[in-house]
Amino acid sequence: MGILDRIARRLKQSTAAALAPAVDPREVHLTSHQKQRALLRQVAHAIGEVIAARRRLEASAESVRAKLPELEEQARSELQAGRKNMARLALQRRQLAQMELHTLETQLSEVEREEMALSMVQQRLSTQIEAFAARQEVIRARYSAAEAQVRINEAVTGVSEDFADLTAALQWAEEKTESMQARAIAINRLVNEGDLEAIAATTSADLPVLSAGKEEVERQLAALEADLQDGLSAG
Repeated sequence: MGILDRIARRLKQSTAAALAPAVDPREVHLTSHQKQRALLRQVAHAIGEVIAARRRLEASAESVRAKLPELEEQARSELQAGRKNMARLALQRRQLAQMELHTLETQLSEVEREEMALSMVQQRLSTQIEAFAARQEVIRARYSAAEAQVRINEAVTGVSEDFADLTAALQWAEEKTESMQARAIAINRLVNEGDLEAIAATTSADLPVLSAGKEEVERQLAALEADLQDGLSAG
């Protein structure tokens, strides 16, 4: 393949790319929008799991918290009964329960912070998705309006061409009408002035007279002259 052939091929490719249908902006970023929706569902699911964990921790902490006064009362009862070792054991169990409660409360605080953070992420993501959807609707509306305007302009262009042809035809008709009116005015003026020869010359191009017609006119003219002469003689 020669250089000219390669250049021609590239030009054809460029032209084809330029004339290819443009991507419809109303369908742009739909994949991204779907990913955002999927992410929002994942965040909502994570929030649900965190809420369930928080509730379990709250239940466990409440159960341990309820044991503290019971263990303290047990140690007091054992001590009053003279069972000091048993009282000491009850207090040790109470201390372990306090440590467990502290751990549960720490975990509960962490879970609550995580729940709050996820809720904020959910809100921001929901806001972004709503804003994206709103912008997408605006783009769709603007593109549809522009598309309709293009169709209207194309239709108007076709009508304009028809109007141009019609205008030319009307102009030709007006010129012919003006010419005919001018000739009618000229003939009327000649009639008023009595210039019959000029009238005949004016109309000869449009109303050709046959030779037989001329002879009939001459015959009728001679008859009229004879009648006039008879009238004069009788008088």
